Amino acid sequence: MDIEAFWDLVEAADRSGSDRTQQLTEALAQRTVAELVEFDLQLERQKQRADTWQMWGAAYAICDSHCSDDGFWYFQSWLIGLGRETFERVVADPDALADVPEVRALAGRPSHEWAEDDWPDWELLDYVAAEAYERITGGDGDDFEDLLSAAGASGQASPEPSGESWDFEDPAENARRLPKVSALFPLSPIEERDARTEAVFADFLAQSGQSEEEFFTALESRVQGGK
Repeated sequence: MDIEAFWDLVEAADRSGSDRTQQLTEALAQRTVAELVEFDLQLERQKQRADTWQMWGAAYAICDSHCSDDGFWYFQSWLIGLGRETFERVVADPDALADVPEVRALAGRPSHEWAEDDWPDWELLDYVAAEAYERITGGDGDDFEDLLSAAGASGQASPEPSGESWDFEDPAENARRLPKVSALFPLSPIEERDARTEAVFADFLAQSGQSEEEFFTALESRVQGGK
């Protein structure tokens, strides 16, 4: 599968008008195992092109700071989902995100009011080839990971940005590096962001019936169990 075939599959799923993850998975399930491996290798290569500090700074501003390692990793997938033309344009100049209709539609709307589908992420893109592999062969994700490793995949699963980093909380530096994005998405005062985060956490605790102490005790137990 060459780069043209990769983009054809991604863009066809995006234009389908239904669940693009499902559409893409079903399309990949019609391909050979070798093509599935190449699809994921192409995906890795494209994500690496978007894995820069400049792009992370833009994502951080757009998401009003709610852009952790995981958030930026899935933001890269979302960029790919915008299609090749848009992807190439913003990889060349992340500040061009300010001109993307899907991004401009978020401007002026507090991120805590965004619907789930509004968020600029496509986490499930990372798993479509593995899911298609399981459908074709009956094998599991570990088998597919072994094939990817043998084909030269890096196994990268979180950002390793290139370029020069800076303090994303510095408005002057943001304006210098990303003038259009920072003007369209000025960061909320950190006190407001902290208050919203605390409110969301309190609501979660109320719905789960846990105290804060119980939550962190359970979290620590899961972390220890995973070691």
